[in-house]
Amino acid sequence: MTRSGELVQWNNKGGYGFVRDQAGNDFYVHISKLVDGQLRPRIGDQLTFSIATGRNGRPAAINVAVSQAAPIPNRTMRDIKRSPSSLSSYKVGLRTAAATVMTLLILLAIATERVPVWFGGSYALMGAASALLYRFDKLYALSGRWRVSETNLHVVDFCFGIIGGLAAQEVYRHKTVKPRFVAATWTIALVHVIGLAALALGWVSVA
Repeated sequence: MTRSGELVQWNNKGGYGFVRDQAGNDFYVHISKLVDGQLRPRIGDQLTFSIATGRNGRPAAINVAVSQAAPIPNRTMRDIKRSPSSLSSYKVGLRTAAATVMTLLILLAIATERVPVWFGGSYALMGAASALLYRFDKLYALSGRWRVSETNLHVVDFCFGIIGGLAAQEVYRHKTVKPRFVAATWTIALVHVIGLAALALGWVSVA
């Protein structure tokens, strides 16, 4: 059965990416599965495709054709000199700001001896673990292999890994689009910011 969807990720050098159908499902697509004569697609292109079992046993797109190309922006020299869109900059800046605020709150809480040093070490250790999971998930996504589950990412972020998780999302530009995942990430971040602020300001104590 032929489906339609939008190309939401594309690695032009490697020739692979992901197409999202109208139900919100993402399918791996490789350049070799485009029908003859088709040019390389671009993010935003509308595609038609069929579904088959990929090499890893998961559904993948085949017989891919561009039904409607994404419009090419008519950019002026002024546009080229500008930084990326304000929305993208805002999202990236917000992740950086949240991670920085949490780090400063942890340092303040340790400096004022309101929490032990191991408390900060827990954030550092779990943050590193979270960052590695996001990196692996990004690599797996690009290669069409089994992914790290979103539940596992959220659990590690909640268990003191949120600083590393936010940093990894920004560095790898990963998991920053899906509304439900983004909303859950920011809910976890808000919980940690409030908790760390309460500890750093002495409203609560871990003693």
